[in-house]
Amino acid sequence: MKLRLGTRGSELARTQSGHVAVALEALGHEVELVTIRSQGDVTTGSLLDAGGLGLFAAALRVALLGGEVDLVVHSLKDLPTAPVDGLTIAALPERELPFDALCARDGLTLDGLPPMARVGTGSPRRAAQVRARRPDLSVVEIRGNVGTRLGRVHGDAAGSGDLDAVVLARAGLARLGRFDAITDTLDLLPAPGQGALAVECRAGDEAVRAALAPLDHAETRLCVSAERAVLAALQAGCAAPVAAYGRVVNGHLEFTASVFSADGARQATARTTTRMPADPATVGGAAAAELLARGAAEITPLGATRESRLEAFHTDTGHTGAGGHERFHHERALWAPGTEEVLVGRRVLLPRAEGELARAIRAAGADVDAVQVTEPRALAFTMPARADWLILTSAAGVVALTDAGVDLTAAARRIAAVGRATASAAESAGAVVSAVPSGRSDADSLLDALLQASGPVPSSAIVAGSALSGPRLAEGLAARGWQVEVVHTYTTVALADAPLTRPWADYDAIVLTSGSIARATVALLGPPDDRVAVIALGRPSAEASAAAGLRVDAVAATQDGPGVVDALTRALAQEQP
Repeated sequence: MKLRLGTRGSELARTQSGHVAVALEALGHEVELVTIRSQGDVTTGSLLDAGGLGLFAAALRVALLGGEVDLVVHSLKDLPTAPVDGLTIAALPERELPFDALCARDGLTLDGLPPMARVGTGSPRRAAQVRARRPDLSVVEIRGNVGTRLGRVHGDAAGSGDLDAVVLARAGLARLGRFDAITDTLDLLPAPGQGALAVECRAGDEAVRAALAPLDHAETRLCVSAERAVLAALQAGCAAPVAAYGRVVNGHLEFTASVFSADGARQATARTTTRMPADPATVGGAAAAELLARGAAEITPLGATRESRLEAFHTDTGHTGAGGHERFHHERALWAPGTEEVLVGRRVLLPRAEGELARAIRAAGADVDAVQVTEPRALAFTMPARADWLILTSAAGVVALTDAGVDLTAAARRIAAVGRATASAAESAGAVVSAVPSGRSDADSLLDALLQASGPVPSSAIVAGSALSGPRLAEGLAARGWQVEVVHTYTTVALADAPLTRPWADYDAIVLTSGSIARATVALLGPPDDRVAVIALGRPSAEASAAAGLRVDAVAATQDGPGVVDALTRALAQEQP
């Protein structure tokens, strides 16, 4: 029988799919690997922030439902527990050992790492348990595939690594033949389903189901079904700091499940031993009930403590399209809430540090490379005499002022900020912000907010910020009779060693948040070709990007995550047939 096996394009995904293909070929079947567009090897960002249920499985499942392939292979730990109508997990091959592994410099173990050593992981579950074991370590959130993560420890052609260790799944390293990278096998409680592969096909495809049946391993199915039953009962999602592990020992199913706080300071644990035969749903459900009784909902957010929306996200309503073929009208049900289908599997370059903007784009379904390409550089300045208003035009400007010892409250009677991020920075410094635009974060919106807050009588103002900022705000105030003094507290310089390692051809879109960032990115990578959509964060960034020779495809209406996601969706939807 000829079988089309859908796989993501990452090395680990293709390797795992290859193991299944070899097993099927040994049974006499012909297998063709079909790469489905979804570029991540593992999560590119915090799944807690992404809110993700099935983000990595979605593209494969759509291809399967659409008849593009006959079967797909998932890492079971990343697969949502809610079923998808029309699909079935036909085989769960015998799983690898489900434990986590430390890959550290100089052969170090977890106990041997020095205080404040930097340990990278993309898993809240791993981070919580590492923090509980070693609260003196610095746990760093990381993204990328296995090779990228190991490179951050051992370095690559660009130089030495920036981490002392990373925590990865032992099973993934085993499948990739990278046992040599492991310096310590950890006794952390694993994620539900970790180490197991799930082979999924269409529920009504009896021939494919029959071909896959010999690959199913009964003991693995029993144990991981109990583990996943905990997640289903808690409605925690595959990225939550929840762990579970079942194993069959001397005719009994030994089962442990735990819930952790993000900082590792609190946890709830349930342990049971059940004589075989055991019902996995009963075992997992009982463990979840015990965890809730032990305060799990107070330790970490759980869907079981609020009205469930899972069914709405995973119930698909089909209809018959042209030619009598079943079409899936609401394919969005396969993704996490807030996901935009056009962004799933797309890779976006965000040339700025990790933060809320990157998390918002990931939550909408895209893979994001957040790479800082510029940095602020303080300038010498002298503060004028106290004014009616101190106008703050960026969060970096707030830092420059406070680093120079300026008391924001003493500098003016009232303070205005260009947007919420800048206002938050000022408030963190002890200031009270009296005027913030309610919509866009730009000079025109700030001007309107100031005029509304100050009334018709002209005031005096100190405009503090970057030396690269345009004169629009100051000129607008001066035209209305204000006395304005501009103070340049910092400038922005390009980072010559910014880790931009991918070529333009790897990206579908770039999000530019300032003119200096646009210029620095072009200096590092050259101008992008026409296949890369260019998104600007507001009109000033669009104008500066255009001046740098970039074609701007969409402008964010608001300078925040929703605004950028909307602009990305509009720009990339234009490419769809």
